[in-house]
Amino acid sequence: MAASDDDSKGPGDGKRRRILEAALEVSHERGVHAARMEEVAARAQVSKGTLYRFFESKEDLFLEMIIDSYQMAQRAREAAEAAAPSIGPAEVLHQRLASLAKVLDVVAPRARVHYQAFGVVADDAEASERLNEFLTDFHRARHDGYEELVRAGQLEGVFRSDVDPSTVSHTIGSLLAGFIYRASFDPVAASPEALQRCLEMIFQEILGFRHEAAGSGEPAEG
Repeated sequence: MAASDDDSKGPGDGKRRRILEAALEVSHERGVHAARMEEVAARAQVSKGTLYRFFESKEDLFLEMIIDSYQMAQRAREAAEAAAPSIGPAEVLHQRLASLAKVLDVVAPRARVHYQAFGVVADDAEASERLNEFLTDFHRARHDGYEELVRAGQLEGVFRSDVDPSTVSHTIGSLLAGFIYRASFDPVAASPEALQRCLEMIFQEILGFRHEAAGSGEPAEG
């Protein structure tokens, strides 16, 4: 198993971060299946023993690399939201959708490696189970958050009452996932700006809310 959260927040955090980034770099260059632990250790400037102190196997390393990218994307979204204080569910949802462009910027460059890494992780039953649990919890929490905001906006009368909040949340999640997938091979077409326009359409056409009318200015840039 990987080093505990407490270990990763201590003096070894810098080494752990270097190992994860080195694994990503080596995998980009060689492909996940051709990436060797020895090369990852050398790229991270740590001994092979140190690498195995943090990650007991290749499957464990790539599992943590995938999870780390999701957590980085989450932090990017939270930072974008914190930089734009809001009032009311409509403004909160608008800021959250605008911040998804930041998520795309973080995750898209890693997506090609992730798709390969999923295959490696799937070969290890324990690692696969851990990844499934993490992703289930991650996506459920994100879905519930969007659904709650849509429902709250409906109660305030700022969103259309004839749309299903859960369906809107599924639409947002599927749209982001599709952009991340396409950005793995066509980043020009699947740009943050294009994602922003699609999300704005959800806001204006599906929810029936125009952000400018709320008196809070132009949509946040991605």
